[in-house]
Amino acid sequence: MSAVPTDAEIRTEVLDDIRHDSRLDGAAIAIDVADGTVRLSGSVPTYFQKTTAEHDALRIKGVRAVVNELTISLSTPSPDLEIARRVRANLARDRRIANPALIDVSADKGVVTLNGTVRSCAERLVAFDDTRVVSGVVEVVNNLALTPSQVRSDEEIATDVRAALTADPSVDASKIDVDVTGGTVLLRGTVSTSYEAQRAVHDAWCAGGVRNVVDELVIAL
Repeated sequence: MSAVPTDAEIRTEVLDDIRHDSRLDGAAIAIDVADGTVRLSGSVPTYFQKTTAEHDALRIKGVRAVVNELTISLSTPSPDLEIARRVRANLARDRRIANPALIDVSADKGVVTLNGTVRSCAERLVAFDDTRVVSGVVEVVNNLALTPSQVRSDEEIATDVRAALTADPSVDASKIDVDVTGGTVLLRGTVSTSYEAQRAVHDAWCAGGVRNVVDELVIAL
């Protein structure tokens, strides 16, 4: 059984990963670690970099959770109407999204909210990625629901979600309860890390027939 990394070792690994990520300007990012929880503070120039730094930290061995307190230091804030226009343009040109017209985009002080429907988990993730790269965005609220082409019973969906959780090596499926009502998956139980919770939610979204996922997982530190 491998030894659990110390907080100092985790900090070194997270710092190294962030500083060597060519997508990031990590000079103004401060990293603190306590009991496996990484706290990111300081500033970055874009929301894309903020989320990328968090993803980098989450994948490091020994990290239980990430508190992302990075602020976005925009050199010139963009008008909300312009931000929304850029997001819509990104969605419209992305051939991976079947019907961009079904996605409603709004922006308020740089916070972009996506409402509407997409056909699959993959499209939902693509829409988020198309939004987070737009300059001027400071946060993305992804409320997109799924309208899957296949109609499946709640029992079939629940079976597939449980199978996906069991097959995922980063998830302890034995501690997660799955309930499905009207295509909406409810996840309850405990996970040991933020990354495990994210993986569980991702696994649920990608099961066939799912329309929505409600995450009530608790991180048991």
